[in-house]
Amino acid sequence: MVDRAERISELLRRLTDAPSCATAEEAMTLLETTLNDVENQMSGVPFNPNYPMDDGRMYAPREDARREVEGHPDLLRYRSRKHNIYVSKDGALRIEEVRERLCLLNKPGQSGRTIQL
Repeated sequence: MVDRAERISELLRRLTDAPSCATAEEAMTLLETTLNDVENQMSGVPFNPNYPMDDGRMYAPREDARREVEGHPDLLRYRSRKHNIYVSKDGALRIEEVRERLCLLNKPGQSGRTIQL
C-alpha cells in the first residue's frame, strides 16, 4: 500500500492534468472516477460500496455530504473526513484541507473561472 499522502498527491496531479468540466455533475464524476482509479492502483484495498471509512481506502464524498454554500448560490460543498470539496455549476473544482483551510486544488471549469471563496 502506498501511503495516503502519496495517493493524494497523485490524485491532485491527475485532476490537474484532466480536461476541465462544464458542469458540477461532470466535476464530481471526474473526482470520483479519478479517486477510484488512484485507489485501485495504489491503495491495495478493494472498493467497498458500503464506504466503511476505516479500511484504509479513500472514497469520494456521497450525496449526503453535500451542502449549499452561504453567499455562493452557484457552489456546492462536499465534506469528507479531512477535506472540503467545492464544485461550481460551471464545472470548477476546489479541494481544501479542513483543518488549515489550505487550498490543494483550484481547477477552473470550462469557462476558465476558478472558485473564489
